[in-house]
Amino acid sequence: MTGEDRRRLIVRTAFDLFARNGFRGTTTRELAQAVGVSEPVLYQHFSNKKELYTAIVQHLIEEGIGRYGAQLEAVLAESDTRRFFEQLGLLILAWYMDDSRLIRLLTFSALEGHELAEIWHQQAFTTFFAPVIGRVAQMSATGQLIEMEPDVLARSFIGMVGHYGMMTEVFHYGAFGLSRQEVVARFVTVFLDGAGRRS
Repeated sequence: MTGEDRRRLIVRTAFDLFARNGFRGTTTRELAQAVGVSEPVLYQHFSNKKELYTAIVQHLIEEGIGRYGAQLEAVLAESDTRRFFEQLGLLILAWYMDDSRLIRLLTFSALEGHELAEIWHQQAFTTFFAPVIGRVAQMSATGQLIEMEPDVLARSFIGMVGHYGMMTEVFHYGAFGLSRQEVVARFVTVFLDGAGRRS
């Protein structure tokens, strides 16, 4: 195994262990044993935890771009407002629900105060949030959406769908007995049409 192959194996294994047990629940000894190397070998590849966290985030970004990058580009290119949010909602649910290790790892990192959470959010903003907020800003400016801060509008929708994904996948609560498409369609209706009665 080359040094680069072993480095990738360490990152993948750390990703699995941290997502399952948290950062505090995973020791470097356990990580070394799972990889099949000694602890000193780990430190040959990653001199400190921040370097390992950064590598894990890079791994998540690369996986996310590989799995969802083309879909995100297609969503951003969608001109129809309802269709845009339907496709965006499906993409968000896929991120939460196709591999729950992602959200578990990030939740652990935030709760345990690890740098991974901050590193991830910096990367995620550039990769996902900024382009989505930019597209929402265009919709607001052209009258497709109400006039409001684009980041508030974007996060309102992302939060609504993301909460469902979190509750369903991590807490195993709140599934509506509907397909993803049906769930997203209802969220889009609430977001675009509103849920308040009109007198």
